[in-house]
Amino acid sequence: MKKMSKPMALLFVLAVYIAAFIAGMLSLAVLPFAPLWRFLCADAIATVFVWACGLLFRNASLYDPYWSVAPLTLFICFILKAHTFDGTDILYIAMFAFWGIRLTLNWIINWPGMHHQDWRYTMLHDQNSALWPLTNFFGINMMPTLIVYINMLPAFYCSQTADRLSLITVAGSVVCILAAVLQIISDGQMRRFRLSSLNKGRIMDTGLWRYSRHPNYLGEVSFWWGIYIMMLGQRPVMWWLIFAPILMTLMFVFISVPMMEKRLLSSRPEYAAYRKATSMLLLLLPREIKDYKRQADDIPY
Repeated sequence: MKKMSKPMALLFVLAVYIAAFIAGMLSLAVLPFAPLWRFLCADAIATVFVWACGLLFRNASLYDPYWSVAPLTLFICFILKAHTFDGTDILYIAMFAFWGIRLTLNWIINWPGMHHQDWRYTMLHDQNSALWPLTNFFGINMMPTLIVYINMLPAFYCSQTADRLSLITVAGSVVCILAAVLQIISDGQMRRFRLSSLNKGRIMDTGLWRYSRHPNYLGEVSFWWGIYIMMLGQRPVMWWLIFAPILMTLMFVFISVPMMEKRLLSSRPEYAAYRKATSMLLLLLPREIKDYKRQADDIPY
């Protein structure tokens, strides 16, 4: 399995996800709960299947594409349950497809194959191998599934009845598009930076990365705020669902960013100066830090 070629590994991942989808759909058909709970259970069962396969083949990264393929699948299921279809549904489908396909393609480009596991998962395993199955299940698989599902609630409520498309909903879709474009640009800049041998040992502080330490994360967070804004145009009385994008934002600010930056600080001491000079998420002009450039440039290759 570890020696499998990348094309074969991608086919294997596809087979796992098709099987997970079938498991989720079967549970959706037989569970007697209210719709929101049935969708949640189906989502959780599909996640458990992917988790089990990742555990069996000793690669937690098998879950990584789930983040980008689940939302569009869920939303189509929402529509099928509602038996309605309007302009807002079309807009939501377009947003989830644009964002999801781009994110999945980015994963495919960067994923070496079944021999590779994300460094964060390996770190969590090495920190406590005895608890690894639970850490893998709850921290790597189920928690992201639940957070994404919660952020799908605005789309669910919009999909259940037909309404006229509003300007606020269109404005929310613009936020989604800009967020995905921000991710495209920032991921492309980082990919080109890493491919250049001249950048070995250096930190990425050009392009969008000059104004934000994590512009790709900013794009991700902004996308889900856009999904919420789209709902406000159709269901303003459900403004209280604002807790969904807030939860997504908190996950990146207090989990994803600190984990990434702890690793960078341990391997590249000059990152501390870059961190002081540059905004965490928002695109802001960098602060002037004395000797920052000199410190960064003095690091040997």
